[in-house]
Amino acid sequence: MTEKTKNWLFYAAVGVIILFGVVLRILFYSYARPFWNDESALALNIINRSITGLFAPLDYQQAAPVLFSVLCKFCDFLPAAKEYALRLPAFIFGLLSVPAFFILCCKVLKKNVSKIFALLLFCLNFQLVYYSQELKQYSADVFLFISVLLTYFYFDCEKSKKAALSALSVFLSLCIWFSYSAVFAVFIVLVLLFFKYKKRMLPFAIAPFCSLAALGLYTIRLQKDTYLHNFWADGFIAKDFSNFNTILNNNLVFFFPDFAGKFFVLLLFFAGLFYLLKSVIKKHDTQQSLLLLLPFVCALVLSYFSIYPMYLRTMLYLFPIAILVMAKSFDCFSFKNKILNYLLGGFIFLHFFVCTFKTDFNLIFLKNYYLESTPALLKTFEQKSDKNDILIVPYLTKINYEMYKNTTTLDESRVLLVQSALYEPEEISKAFDSLPKGRTYYILFTHSGDKPAEYKNLCAYAKKQRNAEILSDKNLNALIRFDS
Repeated sequence: MTEKTKNWLFYAAVGVIILFGVVLRILFYSYARPFWNDESALALNIINRSITGLFAPLDYQQAAPVLFSVLCKFCDFLPAAKEYALRLPAFIFGLLSVPAFFILCCKVLKKNVSKIFALLLFCLNFQLVYYSQELKQYSADVFLFISVLLTYFYFDCEKSKKAALSALSVFLSLCIWFSYSAVFAVFIVLVLLFFKYKKRMLPFAIAPFCSLAALGLYTIRLQKDTYLHNFWADGFIAKDFSNFNTILNNNLVFFFPDFAGKFFVLLLFFAGLFYLLKSVIKKHDTQQSLLLLLPFVCALVLSYFSIYPMYLRTMLYLFPIAILVMAKSFDCFSFKNKILNYLLGGFIFLHFFVCTFKTDFNLIFLKNYYLESTPALLKTFEQKSDKNDILIVPYLTKINYEMYKNTTTLDESRVLLVQSALYEPEEISKAFDSLPKGRTYYILFTHSGDKPAEYKNLCAYAKKQRNAEILSDKNLNALIRFDS
């Protein structure tokens, strides 16, 4: 096979994979599923506040980067459904991350097979697709972390024009206000560029460092309580590393849910790490190797000192780098026998493709994704209830209700907000036994920290009353009716 044919086949494969990744993201975004609780919390801040108000501490324990929130605020003015408008920034960042990742692949990976493997995992991974259509900053985290690392390859103090270097400096200064995790990438890139260019780098580092300092002061001012720190406590490494295996396993399950055995994932990852460490020790492509290694060192340090969790969606920014490390194993390993290479490579590709696509097929094409169907239940209540019936909204469903209450003509005098989580049977009885008798009540239930348990307890209480009726779906969203 000629070199020209190989290149043609390579770019044809790249085009197909990128197209597939883009289609998955467009398809999921097109569903415009109702906001779930966490999205509703951020959406209410964006909708109800002015642009300047988004610079103050947010309500409902939210902590979105300020310029990401401002960007969503501008999109709120678009003549489209809130689900489309407010998710648009996340969607755009998700789409842009696909070509950005391929460019980074070409910069750090040598073999075409490595690039195709990495691109395949990136484009098909469900979590990367999912967060491209959720009203949260995580797709911006992915795109900007990749983009900041890419600036390392274009920041040439010897050949580039000052205008281009200044533009890159401004980009590094601004991106950290769109993504908190971009801070780590900016710090890593600046450190590596300092070692490479030394004093020549100083004029272009002033703006990013000032921006980092300003963000640090701004973040300290925003910290009103320790809710988020406690919420992500499982992502902090214990001082004796006793929970490290648990954190690792939970992240593996999160990013590779349909992989029966995680052996191949860990094998490729540690093989890639070994190759990068070897390159650093032998001083071969040292800075490029450090560009992939330092994000993990940074993540471990931040997690160990309980600064930033290394856990689930907060780790999304690091997942593309993990994919590149895994793909590095293809750069460094091959059998002399070509048939063995094809067999081993084909088996690994097929295994990863089948397991990854299985998740996409089930959750995207078959639409078996998680849903909190608050607007549908509100409309059901409006249709089924009489004018004297009361809608009970438990504390943990309140945010969803506040987000979607304007989608109906429901009179708020018929709504009773319960100021408790209603987890235990005794707590439920205490809250409902004192309700006025002779009325019909509907409990709106769409969100809970322990949904199966609370759903079971609420249904059990209703069934003990008169005329109980439970309207629910596979995600345990429910209207629970009873007469007192």
